[in-house]
Formats: sequence, C-alpha cells, structure tokens
Amino acid sequence: MHNTNESIDFSTVLAGSVHDMKNSLAMLLGSISEITNHCNPQSCPMYDTFNRMQHEAQRVNRDLILLLTLYKMDKGQYFFNIDEVNMNEFLEEVIIDYKDLLQNYNIKISLECDPDLVGYLDRNLVSSIIKTIISNAYQYTTDSIVINVTSDDGYTKISVIDNGCGYPEQMLIDGTPDSNTVNFETGSTGLGLYFSSRVANLHKSKTRKGYIRISNKTNPQGGCFSIYLP
Repeated sequence: MHNTNESIDFSTVLAGSVHDMKNSLAMLLGSISEITNHCNPQSCPMYDTFNRMQHEAQRVNRDLILLLTLYKMDKGQYFFNIDEVNMNEFLEEVIIDYKDLLQNYNIKISLECDPDLVGYLDRNLVSSIIKTIISNAYQYTTDSIVINVTSDDGYTKISVIDNGCGYPEQMLIDGTPDSNTVNFETGSTGLGLYFSSRVANLHKSKTRKGYIRISNKTNPQGGCFSIYLP
C-alpha cells in the first residue's frame, strides 16, 4: 500500500468553502427578494422581518466577498483598478440600498459632499468598505448616519458618522499617513476594519498612501470612521 503525505493549502480550501457558501447565500437572497417583491408593509405583517433578514443575509454575503478579496490579494490575483470618480454620484449609489431599511428604523442617512469633488479610487473595494461601515453604524446609531466627504491636505476623506455611543476604546485607530496598522490577530478589530486598512494602504500616489482613522465624537456624541485616499 502506497502512502502519500500531501500538505494541504488551508487558505485555498477555505477560499473554496467560502465560494460555496456565497453561492448558497445567493440562492437564499433570491428567495427573500421574491417574498419582499410580493408583499408590502400594509398587507404583510412580516414585511419588516423579511426586510431585516434580507439585510443581514446581504451583510454576511459582503463579509464572504471581503474574505475572497483578501485571499486574491494575498495570492496576487486581484486586479487593482483606480478610476477618476465623482464622489457625490459614487456615494449616492452606495447608500441608496440602505434608505428603505433605515427608514423602517427611523434612521436618517444623509450625504455631505461637494457635487464636483473628484477622487481616485478602486470603486469596488471602496464601495465594499462604505457599505460594511454603514451596516455596522445602523446597528449602533440613535437615529442618524452622515456620510461626509472632503478634500483634506491632498487626500479624499470619506467619513461615516453616527450619533450612537461610539466605538469601544480598543477599536480606536489614530491613523497617520506614515503609520497605520490594524492588528487582526489580537481580535481588537473586525474583518471590516482589517479589510479597510488593507485597501486604504493599496491606494498610493507618489510618496503618499491611504489610511484609516477611527475616533469618537463628543459634541454631539457618536462614532466616526474615516478613510483617507491620496
């Protein structure tokens, strides 16, 4: 009998499993979408529940996409694509999926951005980041989420601000252009923040690279996630 001891690339096995889970989740999302398309808040007492289920399934789906994207980055298989982007139009598209959900919970989401402001970024990656942060903010805010975009010392700064209790102390990141790390191994941050830090660092212009900053506001109280892109 011939025995072989082959090493297993666990990351590849995990990526395959994540891909299978994502396919199953897509079927679940399709079924929920069919249900919500055939009912409305007036005629279906479970409408809000189905809406919440759809959002949570989409959130899990985004996390799976983040994992697969990180795997592709580590394997050199992700094609990083920088576009010139109108920030106001881009972020209107990002937040439109949340307006109905947030309205059901009496949460207002607004965008503060110069209509002519242009940024340079990978649309898919940055869109994933903002959606992940909005999904987190809506669970902890009191009744408001603001997306604020400005030009800040050569960086395009995108902030997601809520008026909840703020981030836990261990999650605060005082990022700087020269020093910005998120230690995923300590468990001090979640997948979304680790992914955000990796993506921010991929955005570079000459000697500058992107970074993230997480802080708490005091007047009014709330949490503030910011990503700076050169």
